[in-house]
Amino acid sequence: MCRDCVADIPGVWADLPDPTALPVAPAAKDSASPGISLTAIKRRGSQRLAVIDGQEVAVGGRYQGARVVRITESEVVLRRGTDVTVLELYPHVEKRPRGK
Repeated sequence: MCRDCVADIPGVWADLPDPTALPVAPAAKDSASPGISLTAIKRRGSQRLAVIDGQEVAVGGRYQGARVVRITESEVVLRRGTDVTVLELYPHVEKRPRGK
């Protein structure tokens, strides 16, 4: 059935996910701000950039009032006053040495 044929039927396309949307990672367990998700970590030359809720932030930059203090290959550390929040890129993946 073509899209034009069913365009007037409510809800036909509403349940389909957007195939171009970025994946949403779950928020870190110890996150001070629930709902914050680390989507990606990118490199621009020697600089790492974190993509947090669609916004690119570098070390020293700010996201929702928190300063980005470290970006590694798999996590971002945010600090707001004395509160520290660690956002993991793959929170459910456990790294182990090969063969163990």
